Amino acid sequence: MGKFISLKIIFFIVVLFYLVFPQKSYAYLDPGSGSYILQVVIAGFLGAVFTIKLYWKKFKAFFTNRFSKKKSGDKNYD
Repeated sequence: MGKFISLKIIFFIVVLFYLVFPQKSYAYLDPGSGSYILQVVIAGFLGAVFTIKLYWKKFKAFFTNRFSKKKSGDKNYD
């Protein structure tokens, strides 16, 4: 068990080293890459908005019940 933990620590240090000190990359980003990234970000945002819209009543009921100051025995006939 101790050997497994030491291997995990060594693996973590190696990964951290490569993330902190990256090598030079001679990559080229064409103009289409920027528009694709923008499309992905906009699609993710709109997907989140659509999901919230779809489940809005459930979200609202959850937080209303969660933070309601009324006691469970009180009835409201509005």
